[in-house]
Amino acid sequence: MEEVDTNSGGSAARRSLRQIVVADWSRFRRIFAVLRNNGFATMLGQAGMDSEGEGDHSQSININDDPRETARRFRAVLEELGPTFVKVGQILSTRPDVLPPPFVEELRTLQDASNPLPFEEIRGAVETGLGAPIEELYAEFDEEPLASASMAQAHRARLPDGSEVVVKVQRPGIAETMRADLDLMHMFARFMEYTIAEMELYAPGDIVRALDDALSDELDFTVEASNLVAFAHNFKDDPNIHIPRLYGDLSGRTVMTMEKINGRKLIEIAGETDEARHFASLIIDSTYRMVFEFGLFHGDPHPGNLFVTEDNKLAYIDFGLCGRLGQRQQDHLVALIVSIVAGDMDGIARILLQMGRPLGHVRMNAFKAEIADVRERYLKRDLSKIDLTAFVEECIDAAQRYRIRVAPEYAILTKASVTSEGVIRRLAPDLDVVAVAQPYARKLLSRRYSSERLVQEAMNGATSLGYFLREVPDQLSQIMMDIEAGTLSIQVRNEEIDRLGALMNTQATRIFMGIWCAALIIATPLFLAVEPWWLFGRIPVMTTMCAFGAVFVGTSGMAWHAVGARGFRKVRVTPLLKLLMKQR
Repeated sequence: MEEVDTNSGGSAARRSLRQIVVADWSRFRRIFAVLRNNGFATMLGQAGMDSEGEGDHSQSININDDPRETARRFRAVLEELGPTFVKVGQILSTRPDVLPPPFVEELRTLQDASNPLPFEEIRGAVETGLGAPIEELYAEFDEEPLASASMAQAHRARLPDGSEVVVKVQRPGIAETMRADLDLMHMFARFMEYTIAEMELYAPGDIVRALDDALSDELDFTVEASNLVAFAHNFKDDPNIHIPRLYGDLSGRTVMTMEKINGRKLIEIAGETDEARHFASLIIDSTYRMVFEFGLFHGDPHPGNLFVTEDNKLAYIDFGLCGRLGQRQQDHLVALIVSIVAGDMDGIARILLQMGRPLGHVRMNAFKAEIADVRERYLKRDLSKIDLTAFVEECIDAAQRYRIRVAPEYAILTKASVTSEGVIRRLAPDLDVVAVAQPYARKLLSRRYSSERLVQEAMNGATSLGYFLREVPDQLSQIMMDIEAGTLSIQVRNEEIDRLGALMNTQATRIFMGIWCAALIIATPLFLAVEPWWLFGRIPVMTTMCAFGAVFVGTSGMAWHAVGARGFRKVRVTPLLKLLMKQR
C-alpha cells in the first residue's frame, strides 16, 4: 500500500518519481523497439542489449553491410523517435570527428518536419504564452500553418495596424518530452564513457551537455529573440542586408512574433547569372562581418533561411541556432588562415592544437607531416574546385588520430561554413574565389597586425613581464629563508610508487579472500559430519552456508583478479569502425 505524507507532500513527490521512472522506462523500451524494427536487432543482441528477440532479424544489419545503408537506417531511427533525436542527428551532422563520413552525409538530409497540430491547440498555446485572447492580440490569424516542425509551428497573422507578421508557436508538451529524452542520453553517454576507450576522445558526455544547452536555448524563444535583435543592430547600417523586425510585446518564452518577409527564397534565383553572383558576394561579405567583426554568426544559413526581399536585399531568418566567437577564437581563425595560405605547417599544427585540446602526448613531427599531406591534396589545386567539406573533415580526422579533441565552439562554425559554401557554389560555381577573398584577407591582416593592435599586445606583454619581475625577488627571498630555517621541502611524485600502497593492500585482500575460501571449502565436509541444524529435516544449514560462501568468495576473488589485474579495461571499437570504413 502506498504511504501518504499529508504534512510534507512526500507521497506526491514519490508518485512523481515513480511516474518519471515508468515514463523513462517506457521511452527506453520504445527506443529499442524502433532500433529493432529498423534492422539493428542483431547488433543489439550481439551487445547483450536485446533479450526480447523481437524485430525482423532477416533484415538486420551486420558489420559487412554497406555503411551507407546502415547510415540510412540510422537516420530513419532518428526521424521515427521524434524531435529530440532529429535535433541530435542535425547536431551530429556537424561533427565529422564523431561519425564516419557516410553517417555525416546522411544526417545532413534530416528534415525537421512534423504533422501540424489542430488550431485549437495552437490557440491555447498562444493565449497561454501571451496571456490574452488571440482576437485581442491579432487582427487576423491564419489557421493553416506556414510551416510545421518538431518543436514549433509558424502561422501568418496581421496586426491591428495592418502589419503582416509570422507567429512562431512552440508545441505544447515538447519541453517535457525533450527533457525525458535528454535524461536518457546523459545516462547512455556516461555508460559509453565508462565502457568504450575511444569515447575519451569523442566525449559523448560533453556532446550531450552541449546538446542540452542548445535545446534549452531553442525551447526558450527569448534567446532567439535576443539573437534577432542583436543581428538587427549589427546590420542596421548595411543597405544590402535585411533582418526581420521583432515585436517584443507579442513575444515570450513559447511564442515569438516577427515581421513577415515578402519576397522570394534565394534558392529560386537561377544560378550562374549576374544576380546570383551578386547575392553570392553578399553571403561572403555578411559571413565575414558576422565572424570577424561581430563575433555572432548565423549557425544554419541553408537556402530555406535565406530570402530576397522585394527591394532586392538579402534577408536572413530563423536565429534559433547561432554561434559566438570571442577575440581569442577570432585570432585563432585569422592565424590559421594566414598559416594555410603561407604554407606554414608549423603554424597550422600549432594553431590546431590551440583550437583543440590534446588528450596526451602529440607526435608533432608526424602531425605536421599529415597536415602537410592534407593541404597538398586539397589546396594545391584550382581554388574554384576546392572541396571545403572534405578539407575540413580531413583536418578534423587528422587531429582525432593524434588525440586532439576539437573544441566544441567551432562545430557550429564548421556547419555554417560548409552550408554557406554549398549555397555559394550553387549560385556561382565559376566565382573567382581569390578575387573575392582578397579584400577580406587584407582586412584580416591589417586588423590582426595593425599598429594599434601590436602596441596593445606589447603593452600587455610588458605588464605581464613587469609583474613577473616584481614577484621573482620576493619568491627567491622566501626560498632562501626556508632553506636557512630548514623548512624547505621538495615533493617528488612517482605514479608507480603512489600506486604501490594500494597494490599491496589489494594483494593482501586477495590473499585473505583465498585463505577464507579455502577455510570454507575445508569446513564444508567437516560440518556435514557434525551438522547441528537441519532445515525441513533434509537441508544441512551450516554445511550449505559454507558451500555457498566458498563459491561466492572464490568467484568474487577470481572476477576481481581478472578485471582488476590491470584495472578496468574499456572496450575498443576502433577495429569495428575500420571494418565499416573498408566496406565503403
